[in-house]
Amino acid sequence: MAEFCTPIKANKLTEVNDKICIPPSPFLNRLGYGTGVSVMQLVRSPKAGQIRSPWALKMLNKRVKPNKVYTERLQAEADLLKRMSHPNIVGFRAFGKTKILYLGMEACDLSLGDMIEKIVEDDCEPFAPKNILKVASDIGNALDYLHNKMQILHGDMKSYNILVNGDFVICKLCDFGVTLPLDENGVLDKNKAGRSVYYGTEAWSAPEVVHGGSISCKTDIWPLGLVLWEMMALMPPHTQIDDTMDKSMNSVEGSDSMEDYFSDRYGTRPVIPSNICPVLYEQPLALFCSCTESQPERRPLARSIADAACLALQPTSHILT
Repeated sequence: MAEFCTPIKANKLTEVNDKICIPPSPFLNRLGYGTGVSVMQLVRSPKAGQIRSPWALKMLNKRVKPNKVYTERLQAEADLLKRMSHPNIVGFRAFGKTKILYLGMEACDLSLGDMIEKIVEDDCEPFAPKNILKVASDIGNALDYLHNKMQILHGDMKSYNILVNGDFVICKLCDFGVTLPLDENGVLDKNKAGRSVYYGTEAWSAPEVVHGGSISCKTDIWPLGLVLWEMMALMPPHTQIDDTMDKSMNSVEGSDSMEDYFSDRYGTRPVIPSNICPVLYEQPLALFCSCTESQPERRPLARSIADAACLALQPTSHILT
């Protein structure tokens, strides 16, 4: 399993001093994209007879006009990744700001969001309970490190920001472009945050984000619960269609009514998918429900989620609700 772990940083990163030749975008394999940025795979040539691992490069999207916000966000993410070292957080590799602005990171196999899309395309069954628990354990560990060691809120938890190596050998959290500072009590530090606000992705946002309330480390826990739901439902949260939509569509026409139908559900707990066996998925469902409590103080800490999921992965174990 050593090949799946983030290497421990040495005192001198010789990699950063290497001359990195980045070919034109058409010759790079796209791994993903976000607001104003693209993530490409860089296959590095061998050095001194040694095979070097590929990198994931986050670069500004050429279709977007030069934007100071995106540039500063990429710089801030690079500075943050340099300071972090955890097996469940994607590793920093390099940062360049000469001809091409890029952030070089450890390359992983696939994002969880992409895996969900592939399962849907292949008409497969939901993820096995053990894989859902593995995500809860690894990402719970990553969030515990962020919230307590780094005193940072991730701010955009979702399946597309979770990377998976192998057959759930290890899961890693990525995309730290919209983090927010936390104080010693795990509450948003407004003095350090300045004008920064919770960015997130609406469908995964917690009730306190949607309806207004105190932002804290528990604001990352809600979307983690929705990620567990995604692995069972095989769709983004709040996109399921039921009988209530048919009735509302009959009374109001137009695309706006459909958008309102879905957005009205933001900040609520999605119903458990009908095809999920409550006995077989008892442990993942228990974690999902605890993470998606409407009152933040009733949600568990990241450390508790990681410990409970790890315990549930042991034979004949049960999560106490």
